Amino acid sequence: FVQLDLDEESSNFVENSMNRPYSATWCWIRGMLTKLVSRYEADGILNMSRMHVLSTDHWKQILRLPIDHERKGTSVLDVGAGDGFVTTACAPLFQNVTATESSPALCWRLWWRGFQTVRTGDLKTSGLCNKSHDIVACFNVLDRVDYPTALLKDLKSCTKDDGRIVLAVVFPFCPAVMMANGSRAPKEKLPIPGCCDGSTDHSWEDCMNALVKKVLWPLGFEIDAIARVPYLSHGDNIRGLYTLDDAILVLRPNRETEIKTPLCLP
Repeated sequence: FVQLDLDEESSNFVENSMNRPYSATWCWIRGMLTKLVSRYEADGILNMSRMHVLSTDHWKQILRLPIDHERKGTSVLDVGAGDGFVTTACAPLFQNVTATESSPALCWRLWWRGFQTVRTGDLKTSGLCNKSHDIVACFNVLDRVDYPTALLKDLKSCTKDDGRIVLAVVFPFCPAVMMANGSRAPKEKLPIPGCCDGSTDHSWEDCMNALVKKVLWPLGFEIDAIARVPYLSHGDNIRGLYTLDDAILVLRPNRETEIKTPLCLP
């Protein structure tokens, strides 16, 4: 377990959110847009998807990078990168940074930030599943896709044999696929306690144990490090800051131990 503290970069995000929240007018416009497109697409159009999970120093800590870390020749792939706020924190540590998104508006935001951007909702057809990346990041996406097991397998396929995957998952686990006028349940349900089982008394540790033992280990992932951090979202006219409870897992792919049977619940 890696203990991460509230550092200057994280504090600055909190201060900026509290002092400059989105106005009621912008929130109303976003609400109107979500009648036509998903919340993610609306946020991308209006530049209202500012979020913070890890600072650059936090990245160094969870990856245990040496002081003399050499970025030359290294690569990171951020899957479901949103508007790039999260990607920006890890970018200084790598020479090559690639980000993916399915939203056209968010892809434009990523391109505008200077990242090599791939618009796709399916890694298999994107040409990225070639075991070529040192680090593959996937932050708060597992609970927003129809087939999370397939996503995890694809993340492994994007990673070098000696590479690592940095996964962020919100607990309690409340999966939902975002769409215009709201959301719907995903087509696959992972065996992780949370909102879907109607229970509210599962601890963070219960969720973590289920994710590791029932999902990640059977899929051939080894746990390299674990951390717990707040997932921060920029505030609005109702609240100055929104927070969720994020689990950060650094995973190593083990391609010899993967179980081929399905993991999803009936």
